[in-house]
Amino acid sequence: MGRLISDGGWYFHVVDMAVLPAHQRRGVGNAVLTWLLDQVRDGAPPGAFVSLMADPPGRRLYTRLGFTEDRDLSIGMALWLGREAETDRSV
Repeated sequence: MGRLISDGGWYFHVVDMAVLPAHQRRGVGNAVLTWLLDQVRDGAPPGAFVSLMADPPGRRLYTRLGFTEDRDLSIGMALWLGREAETDRSV
């Protein structure tokens, strides 16, 4: 399964990608993400932006479908609630 959210215009974010373990490595994730991206390509205006947070198991798939790391333009950030005391706040 895959889930994509949008602001209704040019911004899209892949928030979920999951394939049951018994079906992994069979092209299911590729088919799901390709379908989602085709929906964006067919309906979004030129210059639309698609983002995601890539965990290690998904990185090969995302790279294969054209996603790149571009820290000069955008960087993913996170806040783990309940861990604030562990965070170095001196930065």
